[in-house]
Amino acid sequence: MMPALLATVAALLCLAAAMILRGGAEAKLRARVQGVQVVTAPAAPTARSLPSIRVTPRQSNPLLGRILRLVCYNPDNPAEHILPWPVVAGAGVLAGLLSFWRAEGYLGPLPAIALGTVSGTLAVRTIFLWQHRRYTGALFRQFPDTLGVIVRGLRAGLPMTEALRSIAREMPSPTREAYGRVVGEIAIGRSAEAALWNLYERTRLAEFAFFSVMIGLQAQTGGSPTAALDTLADMVRKRVAMRSRARALASEARTSAAILAVLPFFAALGLSFLQPGYLDLFFNTPLGQTLLMAAATLLATGLLTIRWLIRKNTSE
Repeated sequence: MMPALLATVAALLCLAAAMILRGGAEAKLRARVQGVQVVTAPAAPTARSLPSIRVTPRQSNPLLGRILRLVCYNPDNPAEHILPWPVVAGAGVLAGLLSFWRAEGYLGPLPAIALGTVSGTLAVRTIFLWQHRRYTGALFRQFPDTLGVIVRGLRAGLPMTEALRSIAREMPSPTREAYGRVVGEIAIGRSAEAALWNLYERTRLAEFAFFSVMIGLQAQTGGSPTAALDTLADMVRKRVAMRSRARALASEARTSAAILAVLPFFAALGLSFLQPGYLDLFFNTPLGQTLLMAAATLLATGLLTIRWLIRKNTSE
């Protein structure tokens, strides 16, 4: 069992190094938003240089970064992880070992190792991705109220930093913790635009990128940002309402998927009552067990495909 486990880990590392090369919509969005950013003019040199606090980006291992992106784990944003990563990693190892144990007798050692590696990776990725979507979904739903609080604070005469500090005090979780970190970065010398851009880098919400660019442009051009923030808040409210409506319309597809998932089990139960022993072939013979495993794999693949299609069409 130990050589199989070591081979599983090695195959996981090789798979991670080979699979991660996906920029997709996030890279395109990042390039578009960064292209909008205006580079500030360098400040005039002073006769006497003053000490300042500088925040430098943390250096990371590219291979480790690819592995973390493969499993959708973001170590820079621990607030989104309600389960500790050792628990998630243990669940992935258990899922991989279970898949290897069940597939070794039917497919042989090498295909079983590959299947166990894929199963463990998918289990870890699913848990981390669920936590990330849960966290960003809460931030997205609270973002219109967040902009409303900022607009009211600016109209009352507060500076932007104080308006962000009021978000860290008054808004519910997880917005309170997210903007508390933004306020902390501003307190150690980072600009509000850079701190908000880091918030976008941690969450990958496009609305946070627009917010950061808007604050940066407004700081460089002057004027009050309340009108632009009102427009952004109205746009986000419409997006939240549209996403809720799309999910309500997709409930029919979810119901159909649930019926398709339970229908084979009800059919098998009915056959067992009508003719006892009719399905013993699938449990007592190697060929029947292989067919049963293939049917379960195809059913799971179909359900995952339906879930992916529903999520893809309701996320935008």
